[in-house]
Amino acid sequence: MASIGIIGAGTAGLHLGLKLLANGVPVTLYAEKEPEQVRSGRLPGTVAHHAATRARERSLAVNHWDGPDIGVFQVSVNVGGPQPFAFRGYIEDPSILVDYRLYHPRLLEDFVERGGQLVVSPVDAAGVERLAGQHDLVVVATGRSGLSALFPRLPELSPHTSPQRLLFAGLVHGLHFPRPNGMSYGISPGHGEIFESQMLTQQGLASNLLIEALPGSALEPLATRKYEEDPRGFDGMLLELLREHAPDTYARVEDPERFGVLGPLDYLQGGVTPVVRRGYAALGEGRFVVALGDAHVTNDPIAGQGANAASGAAFALADVILDALVGGFDFDEDFCRRAERATWAETRAITEWTNAMLGPPRPEMGQLLVSASEDPNLADVLVNMLLVPERALATLSSPESTAAFLERHARSARKQAGTV
Repeated sequence: MASIGIIGAGTAGLHLGLKLLANGVPVTLYAEKEPEQVRSGRLPGTVAHHAATRARERSLAVNHWDGPDIGVFQVSVNVGGPQPFAFRGYIEDPSILVDYRLYHPRLLEDFVERGGQLVVSPVDAAGVERLAGQHDLVVVATGRSGLSALFPRLPELSPHTSPQRLLFAGLVHGLHFPRPNGMSYGISPGHGEIFESQMLTQQGLASNLLIEALPGSALEPLATRKYEEDPRGFDGMLLELLREHAPDTYARVEDPERFGVLGPLDYLQGGVTPVVRRGYAALGEGRFVVALGDAHVTNDPIAGQGANAASGAAFALADVILDALVGGFDFDEDFCRRAERATWAETRAITEWTNAMLGPPRPEMGQLLVSASEDPNLADVLVNMLLVPERALATLSSPESTAAFLERHARSARKQAGTV
């Protein structure tokens, strides 16, 4: 049986490894850290797993966290004043957020318990060359240690050359949870976006904030000011910016004196340059390495789809590998092209929808949000559409498609009301 090496123990690498193990394929996973090091480390990110990813988790028997569900999605546009323009919709197949300091170590332990080989050691570009001589196929599922440089950027698919948002993500205490549990997406025109949700952590359920600040905006200091230099000052700044730009969240602050970042390891700051790279690279002597996850496609987290893209691409690549093994095909450049087509098919819509969200809002989107605020049934439809990038792109990609969507919904509503 062929030997597969996977570099990177994030969602992409773990889901690929577990899927191959479930089909009897020997896998060695190369991770930077032991599970306990991940558990005690810095918050690696704040991600939601939506319905398709949760279904894949159930198929792998790694659905160790089946609640609490995130069943409501609220969208608000803060145009000043105490009452934001807002609507909420109910999610048909609820999402979930689990701290990756819980999620990744547990799946890594599942991988080992099911017969996978774990090697804890960082791998650089020279290490990839070495591992390619030890395995029939090597998959790079991380962009760390300079490994993304192995795969050339595709300019025709990568419209941005710098971060479009500056980011702060963190767990906070001192907020009443909304009822029912849900995600909120707040837009502060000219400044950026504020996301709030509830995440399952080692300490239980915690409030999670993601701030997507436009460069030069009032929200930018959350991504650039160093928390460690003045934790209470940072917490005060965060609270004041929530008051100005996310009044719905601010209204649930229990006590301003107790509000703040959960701890010094419970936040991240930075920025992401969205990029699509070649899905494979030649190493010479007829050997190739395949890109997966962030090594292949890196997206800003504004659409909340990064982990879902990684999981979907991992399953797609697993299918291509299994087909090659059954058919007796070589892991040659033709295989790599098939792998790239399959993983891009899983990530294309997410990438295009993310890039659309990073751009300036179109006028017709304002009308869509107004209509949803006036029609709870439309709000439900829209919220569920926004969580499925393929549907969002097909419906909201142009003024014409958006207008047609609104007309279809209005016609359906009239029919249900018996007025047509």
